[in-house]
Amino acid sequence: MYETAVTLVGEVLSAPRTRETKHGNRVASFRMVSIARRFDRVNQCWVDGDRVHATVNCWKQLAQGVSQALEKGDSVLVTGRLRTREYETDGQRRTAAEVDASAVGLDVLHESRSEVCDSEAGGQSSESVSREYLRAVPPCASSTESTSPHALGV
Repeated sequence: MYETAVTLVGEVLSAPRTRETKHGNRVASFRMVSIARRFDRVNQCWVDGDRVHATVNCWKQLAQGVSQALEKGDSVLVTGRLRTREYETDGQRRTAAEVDASAVGLDVLHESRSEVCDSEAGGQSSESVSREYLRAVPPCASSTESTSPHALGV
């Protein structure tokens, strides 16, 4: 049987929730969104494209690391196996995308979690964390959709 391998780059929408299965395996799950971006050469700005929402499931040791390292709003790279699940709500058929993750990492192109030096932080301690986002090109003023700085280069 064939499996659909995917790599998603996007933003964590919900803090990871950890649970244990009845067999004692740890599972951490979180929601994420991956937004396609394109550069509009006429207006010289980035615009949002299609969005993919997915639930990411991490098992065992990966679950432990994800639950300790990720928080809502983080930019991440997720690779794993794509599954779709169909269900019905109020008479409407819906499809949900889920990824059984084999690897999860912070996307350092879009987010910095490095420690800030005292001189750069204006007197703040070296333990304060910088959460600066790359904003090389501003979003179009005429864009009707909200743009996300987390999705640059997606």
